[in-house]
Order: sequence, then C-alpha cells, then structure tokens
Amino acid sequence: MWGCGRHNWRVALYERAKRAVASNLRRRRTDMHLTQEDLAGRTDLDVRHLQKIEAGEVNLTLKTLAALAKGLKMSLRDLFK
Repeated sequence: MWGCGRHNWRVALYERAKRAVASNLRRRRTDMHLTQEDLAGRTDLDVRHLQKIEAGEVNLTLKTLAALAKGLKMSLRDLFK
C-alpha cells in the first residue's frame, strides 16, 4: 500500500505543477498583450495544443516548456511559480 500513496503524491504534485504552469502562462501571455495565436507563432505550437495547455488538459514535455518560456521571454522556473 505504501507504493500507492507515493504514486498518488506524485500525481497530485504533477497536477499542481500543470495548473501553475497554465495559470502563469495565461497571465504572462495576457500581460504581454499576446493572443494564443501570437504565442503559437512564437513557439511553433499548434493553437489548439496551446489552448489545452492553458486549460491544464495536456501533459507537458520539457521541450514544450522550454519553447513556452522562450516565447514568453521568461525562465522555466518562472513558469512554475
């Protein structure tokens, strides 16, 4: 049973990180007066995929996170704050 609790803890932590990234991404994008289409163009991500990221609906890869951070001119660390 111990392993199950550990798994649940990891899942909860990952979900919290996804929500933080979604919130910070949306806030930074709007602060920069960028549309989702603008950011998609800066990051070479599909607009629909970006919408799902902002909604916290997709799993994030390091490559995607790095592209978002670069497109928003912020650090990876700041995406998670």
